[in-house]
Amino acid sequence: MNFLRRFHDIVSDQSKNFDEKIHKLLIFGLDVFNLDIAIISEIENSTYKVLYVITPDDSLTPETVFDLDGTYCVHTLTADAALTFHKASTSSIANHPCYLNFQLESYIGAPIKVGAKVFGTVNFSSPNASMPFTQEAHDYVELFAQWLGCEFARKIANEQLLKNNNTLLKLENVANIGSWEVDLVKDKIIWSEQTRRIHEVPDLYVPELDSAIAFFKVGNSRESISQAVESAIENGDKWHLELELTTANNKEIWVSTFGEAEFTNGCCIRLFGTLQDITESVMLREELKNKKAEAERMLEDRSMLLAKISHELRTPLNGITGMLTTLLDEHREEKRVEKLKVALRSADILLSIINEVLDFSKINHGELKLEPNHFLLKTIFVDLGSLYIPLFKDNKVNFQTCITIPDDCWAYCDNARLSQIVSNLLSNSLKFTEKGEVKFSADVSDLDDKYALHIEISDTGRGMTKPFLDSLFSPFTQEVDAKRSKGGTGLGLAIVKELIDYMNGTISVNSEFNNGTTFIIDIPLAVGEAQIESNQRLNVDIDATNLSVLVVDDNQINRFVLDASLEKLAIKADFAVDGEDAILKCKQRKYDLIFMDCVMPQLDGLEATKILRADNICNHESTLIVALTANTSSTDKVACKEAGMDMFISKPFKLHSIEDAVVTAIAKLN
Repeated sequence: MNFLRRFHDIVSDQSKNFDEKIHKLLIFGLDVFNLDIAIISEIENSTYKVLYVITPDDSLTPETVFDLDGTYCVHTLTADAALTFHKASTSSIANHPCYLNFQLESYIGAPIKVGAKVFGTVNFSSPNASMPFTQEAHDYVELFAQWLGCEFARKIANEQLLKNNNTLLKLENVANIGSWEVDLVKDKIIWSEQTRRIHEVPDLYVPELDSAIAFFKVGNSRESISQAVESAIENGDKWHLELELTTANNKEIWVSTFGEAEFTNGCCIRLFGTLQDITESVMLREELKNKKAEAERMLEDRSMLLAKISHELRTPLNGITGMLTTLLDEHREEKRVEKLKVALRSADILLSIINEVLDFSKINHGELKLEPNHFLLKTIFVDLGSLYIPLFKDNKVNFQTCITIPDDCWAYCDNARLSQIVSNLLSNSLKFTEKGEVKFSADVSDLDDKYALHIEISDTGRGMTKPFLDSLFSPFTQEVDAKRSKGGTGLGLAIVKELIDYMNGTISVNSEFNNGTTFIIDIPLAVGEAQIESNQRLNVDIDATNLSVLVVDDNQINRFVLDASLEKLAIKADFAVDGEDAILKCKQRKYDLIFMDCVMPQLDGLEATKILRADNICNHESTLIVALTANTSSTDKVACKEAGMDMFISKPFKLHSIEDAVVTAIAKLN
């Protein structure tokens, strides 16, 4: 928002000439991108000429010429769009002459176009590496380039006008500027060829004063030009106006009109001036205003999100810290268990909030990806029903389920996200239904070569008001209806809607205030392949007596938590603080199981695993390496597998995940 305001202030400052505006823009750009060198160039064939430049030591001056192939801008022209490098030494251009000669690590630039022709480039660079450039940075430098293109076009046109008075018709065509004249003595109006083109009238069209004014749009535009003409005739006032005009072909455009009067013996005998089609410039300005409004909206959304999350995080954090603090002096076993359960429940709520925020962020940035797999469709809903039965029972709400899906129905989709959708809606029904009942039904039918999944969740709860219902799937909608709000981030239903859209499904809702709500979901599912189910965990006590375990994590708390979990399995583990330490310990002792954190200083878990596997220090047959990380995307999982890791456990982990890893390692020994 601040960027757009400052940019607008610079380019609209009527007290500054073209060169002064460019100088201020370059200084502004260096500040925005946090770089050292700013250049505006003109490019002809393979020649790169510096037109405007700012450097820390003034070592580069205007009119300096380079070979285009020796500059980063050759890549910008090839891309025909904004281009950035934040660390050239590690990029594909590390051997480019510009890097070899000038050691410029970071660069952002965009082509300047005058019409359809490339005029040159605007670029900012530095010998220091920068943070990766954001999409906003790309938009900003392209906005610079667009404005410069328009201004260079106008500057070229004006210079052409001054130098070539004898070629006015050609000049008008290039600059889209027409001239006009009103002879008040002869009552005659003369339009140049370009003025007629702007009005889209025939070449032989002869305007009159009233008909010429009638082209201006009814309202402010027509009133302004009429007043300007009257003031010029009466007082000799000049005018410069930007007005809306409707052409003979009913095309609405914006024009810039200049006019002044000529007097003889105190009497106005002539009006003359110019008319320029500035529709593109006005549209660019409107785009700038829209981007400013969008930036303000995004800032408001972000502020609302931060405020909401800050508020919501405090409750579970209070539950965790409060319960753990009181445990220090609690000696009654029953009370200790009770307080631990509250702390664990608070931790689950905290994790749920964090997951919602991460999902919302991924959706906003287009980074959410579904991870489909083959699974028995009915088990999802049976498990959810079993999970919510005791919760509704505690709230004294009747919970009815009707799952009419065949036991052998295998589907192929992201079952975790499907479960998230239904769980979120059931949680809402639980939250907003104080009495009565909640009904949950799921059935499936054949749809061509797919399944048509149909889900309904209805309750007799509070229902929703019309304003709340209209914005139900927008973030933070619970702020709309304070009567309905019961806490939460306000992101849940927005995420549900996005997930269903990702799955090419639909969701509709029927609700009446104080008379319940019904959600109806229809999702097409691919037919899955039957899988051989395996139960890796054993229903017997785990005997890890002979198991040697190494925990690799740079965080002391994480090491402590995993140590406590392994102690429950009677395992005494060794510890390493980073990848180099892990390799050293593995050379000194053979380990059957390694829990490896992925992100660590010195040498991270991925690189350490690659070395352990490549050097055969820990081969796949003898050592199970388990990734234990907070990075949980599908890309992270693939990276772990490619590095040589056998299993993947996300933080915060559940004890059964550790048990599964131990059981798998024991199976290797046998």
